[in-house]
Amino acid sequence: MCQLVRHQGRAVEVRDIHGRVQRGILVGVDSSRGIFMRSGIRIVFIPFFFIAAIFVIGIGIRIF
Repeated sequence: MCQLVRHQGRAVEVRDIHGRVQRGILVGVDSSRGIFMRSGIRIVFIPFFFIAAIFVIGIGIRIF
């Protein structure tokens, strides 16, 4: 959780449990439910149980 908050405002890539990839800016973290990402002009909510991995795009590190 602390690692996600530290990278708030950075470009991330989220891979879900079905293999789909979503790219956007990490805009918020709800510690009990999931993350909020800005993808284009909309904000997308992704629950924690649906996330397989989160990568920071510019740095190339895995944070979740």
